[in-house]
Amino acid sequence: MDGERMDSLDGWVAVRSDAFAESERHRLRFIVEWNEIEAKFAVTCHDRTLQRRGDASGSRSALFSSAQLAHAHNQLSAVTQELSALFPDLSAFREPGLWELLFSGAPRGDADAPCRLLERYLSVAVDACGRRIVLDALFCVSEEDERQYFENMQEFKSRAMREHLTRTGDALRALVQTHGSADGLLQLMMVFQQEDEAFREFQSEATLYYQNLLQPFRDMREIATLYKTEILKCLQYEELGPKRVSELEAEMKEWNQRGETAVQSIQELTAEYFRETSRALTGMVKQMEQDQKRFGHASWAKATPRQENLKFLLAKETLQHMRAKEMCIKRTRDEIRQKMRSVAEAGVCVVSALELQYYETQLELHDCRFEILKNEELLLVTQIQTTQRQMKELQEQVVYYDTCEDPQELQDVQVDVSPAHTHLQQQLRHLENKRGAISSRRAYLRNQRALCVEARAQQQRSEEQRSEQLRQHHSAQLKREKRRTDEEEQKQWVENERAKTLTRLRCFRQRRQGQFVLQTAKVNPESHDSSRDDSSQPLSIISLEPQSSTPKRKGRSQKQRDIPVQILLPPEPGSAKPDQTPVLAPPLAPPPPPPAPPPPPAPLAPPPAPPTSVKVPIRSSLEQNAGSMDALLASLQRGQQQLRRVTVDSDGDSGGGDPRNNLLSAIRQGVALKKAPSTRAPPLRDSELERSIRAAMMRMKKVSNESEDEERSDSPSGDWDS
Repeated sequence: MDGERMDSLDGWVAVRSDAFAESERHRLRFIVEWNEIEAKFAVTCHDRTLQRRGDASGSRSALFSSAQLAHAHNQLSAVTQELSALFPDLSAFREPGLWELLFSGAPRGDADAPCRLLERYLSVAVDACGRRIVLDALFCVSEEDERQYFENMQEFKSRAMREHLTRTGDALRALVQTHGSADGLLQLMMVFQQEDEAFREFQSEATLYYQNLLQPFRDMREIATLYKTEILKCLQYEELGPKRVSELEAEMKEWNQRGETAVQSIQELTAEYFRETSRALTGMVKQMEQDQKRFGHASWAKATPRQENLKFLLAKETLQHMRAKEMCIKRTRDEIRQKMRSVAEAGVCVVSALELQYYETQLELHDCRFEILKNEELLLVTQIQTTQRQMKELQEQVVYYDTCEDPQELQDVQVDVSPAHTHLQQQLRHLENKRGAISSRRAYLRNQRALCVEARAQQQRSEEQRSEQLRQHHSAQLKREKRRTDEEEQKQWVENERAKTLTRLRCFRQRRQGQFVLQTAKVNPESHDSSRDDSSQPLSIISLEPQSSTPKRKGRSQKQRDIPVQILLPPEPGSAKPDQTPVLAPPLAPPPPPPAPPPPPAPLAPPPAPPTSVKVPIRSSLEQNAGSMDALLASLQRGQQQLRRVTVDSDGDSGGGDPRNNLLSAIRQGVALKKAPSTRAPPLRDSELERSIRAAMMRMKKVSNESEDEERSDSPSGDWDS
């Protein structure tokens, strides 16, 4: 006990403040009967509310001796004293002794009346003490019930401190609101004293509360640092295998991450603490500025030192808050920068989004630094005003001299300047120099912020342009898909029509077995230009029936021979039009007027000058006119085109040959070879993602004012940091 701390909570149990709170009223029904076999009272409790809901846990029962019931009565009586007179006398039902067990035939009293009294007692106890207290006193408590009653000591302590902090903050705000009810400055000065005491209490409670919250993270930071140090010693001085080294490196990485997380939590809690204190001081300063309007300058001079002190404390606490917030924003900015460095599989859009997020964080950091400079200047202005007021008081100080003094000595005293005044003048010049430095830093920071705003606006425009291009590309892709679908449908329709035409041709060939004549169509020379070549006219196929001996049949065959039918030849290989299948018209009857066909292609070979007719089978005529090669062969057979002999170079150095053969031929001819300079492989070009990351990092570095960060990290803290 001598070494135990006075504020230690070891061995204590934290009970929830609402452990016995009744959220709703339950209707309980107790039934008590005497059990002869066990010689105990059987107590049954039915929860009618739960039973109506269908809950099986609505009924409980147990056996109690008279001593156990008396013990439960003592617990309930400690809650309320009105139960003492209602507990029945159970001395006749106490546990039997040795002689009573030997002579068990000893008569017992009537148990019905005590049972009814116990039922009444328990019902009244529920109304007086509550349902949960009575049930827990009678029936066994499970682990779940214990968890409902008790809580973690650390959580209990933190919540209690938070309640104290809230209570002191409310008391401080109540005192600040009573300024308007003060009749005079004297009474207001008394309120100021009470307010200062309340603020000190609030600050003390806030310090205890946040120190309690910070302690686990500080312990974790120290433990992580200790483990990292031990792991580094093992890696440096011990001879370990590669597997053990990798395990230690992974463990050190894990502890490093835990330490960084603890540091982040410490920074956030520190910023939250200073935000609470600066918020309380802001209310006090604003209220005092309102009070100043009620009094004159001379009377308010008594409260001026307190007002300056409050402004100084407000600037100091706000400055600490902004510096803690600055560390948090810097951490966020470094995380974004690290993400951009480690991005590998992400696209350009992800890099652009990270860059835009970096600009927004940098703007927030600039705003925080503006607040820091503002509060630093406010500190200096407060000190300057205090120094000027002190100098004015020294100048206006009245000095009384003895009338018997020497006039020369009085003149010498008036010429001399007091050392306090000289010290105040030096301090004032020093503060003015600091204020000028802050003004220059503010101007530099304003320029950096303007660059960051411009970069963010440009990045936003780039994002909008990229999204617009993506939308246009998507619409163009949809149009291409639609055009491709239409082309596929058109091609399918052409294929279907071609298949239908071939089917009709096949059916016609099966019905009409005969021969055909290939001739040119008759052209009216008056309706065409004389300069037009006859080779542009399509060929005609005329069906020839077997000749008959009767002139009638011959005349009819001659009449049918004069009917021209066009054959659509396939286009040239270089043309973009689809292949066209020849269409044969019926030979015995004039064909119906066909739909407007596409313009006929140019013939492959001009027909002979005199219109001749050649008897060929239908299959042979179709094969000859199926393609350009067949037409070329037909023109060669008719003698319209001649073949030329191709001269082949014996050295094999023709333009279409293998370049290696040309090189060998040149070597055989004696051409001297030159040594080719050794050229290294060209460096691989950076991918678009790498280029975008590099450009983004350069833009981010431009707006990050790294020199300002280094200057602030190297410069010592001011007088107000203590």
